[in-house]
Amino acid sequence: MRNTKLIVLLSVVAALVIAIVACGATFLVRHVDAYGYFENSEEYDARVVEAAAIKRNSSIFFVDEQKIKSRVEGTYANIGVVNVERKFPDRVQINYRVYGNSFQYKRGDEYYQCYASGKIGGTSALPVGGYFTIVPKGETATGVGEYFQAADGFDRYIVDMLTSYMYSTGLNDRQIAERIDFVDLSRDGYIYIRTAAGCSIELYGERDEFERLLDDGWSSFVDPDPDFSISKTAGKIRVQYTKANPDKPQIRHTYLAPGAEMYGGEVYDDDGYYEKYYRAGK
Repeated sequence: MRNTKLIVLLSVVAALVIAIVACGATFLVRHVDAYGYFENSEEYDARVVEAAAIKRNSSIFFVDEQKIKSRVEGTYANIGVVNVERKFPDRVQINYRVYGNSFQYKRGDEYYQCYASGKIGGTSALPVGGYFTIVPKGETATGVGEYFQAADGFDRYIVDMLTSYMYSTGLNDRQIAERIDFVDLSRDGYIYIRTAAGCSIELYGERDEFERLLDDGWSSFVDPDPDFSISKTAGKIRVQYTKANPDKPQIRHTYLAPGAEMYGGEVYDDDGYYEKYYRAGK
């Protein structure tokens, strides 16, 4: 009886091994394709396929998505792998996106231009058009191909939040840079956004509050309420929570016409702040 059970078990194992070997021999990678989201470019397709370095005639079951992602993104700072699809019987497709030019920052005597992925794409002695500028709060990297800051860094969190929000409004990277001049993240508890039109948006709050504050401030700038009359080319929209009732904090925005403002014990109008903290390359 035991011998019969053992024979049946061995037969099942042998059948599985044969099936696995047969599948491995049948489902071989013969075609590798690339598909770019938001970007229709045969040039990028070819680059992604080459950088992925998937061996032809290898088993489709042994395709390692993380290794492919690492190879492609390690080769091109402006490309991000979305996922890797196995399309039986013999095709692998790499889905990717191309990150546009996004922002730049100054460190020492150099400006560092970054893609929307957060990776540094180039450097220059002077600011470059087609990017908005940030004034970081924390330490930043300087190596081309590196992320400008660690994933848990405050500046990276805020820049990712800012760009993601702008995408949600229908803007692409080029359009964001056309609308935002610079963003100062260096002051504790504040985010200061200078629009290309000249009007500023100042958010005052905590890290997890900034996205909601941005939504209110940007909406006021783009499509102001008829009862909330502002000039889009001057002055400042200040957005903060009122916490008179801690259980139900409310967002309040006010418009400050061009005039005296207090920063760090010194008085500047909004243009004066812009000149002191941005033009001087703080």
